[in-house]
Amino acid sequence: MIIPNDILFPHIREEIRAGNSVRIRVKGNSMLPLIRPETDEIELSPLDKRTLRKGNIVLARSEDGRYLVHRIEKVKAGVVFIRGDGNTSARETCTVDNVFAQVTGIFRKDKKIGKNSCQWKFAQYGWPSSPLLRRICLGAFRRLRSLSRRTNSDCDENKREHKNQANRG
Repeated sequence: MIIPNDILFPHIREEIRAGNSVRIRVKGNSMLPLIRPETDEIELSPLDKRTLRKGNIVLARSEDGRYLVHRIEKVKAGVVFIRGDGNTSARETCTVDNVFAQVTGIFRKDKKIGKNSCQWKFAQYGWPSSPLLRRICLGAFRRLRSLSRRTNSDCDENKREHKNQANRG
């Protein structure tokens, strides 16, 4: 079941305000390569103002009304500047009051990628901020992922063929 964002996110905000954590499936590409669409789920948890600092991933409502899960680039005079890891140059802003939750975990194939994991730390501290370097890294990531999918597909096909031959013989 797909629930529209204008219905889903107000409900999530209420759960977070009540002190609960919420797990949702990710749809967009804006946080690639750390957070992958359609397969990953993220855990959104309550935040306090100390978590509003550079490098943290948050759920926020941008000035144009969209709900975004992006990384904080900076906080200045009550304004939070955010950008998705998968965005080469686009940045959004919102007020401190429009940041609702922090991402505390990423779930991929029943494994949790936590805030203290190497993957998370690399994305937080090692991912380039330069638009050109981001474009290069994202291109390499997409090519590797495509190659990996093709290789896995070829392996699956070979396994099926081998199994069919075994069943015949």
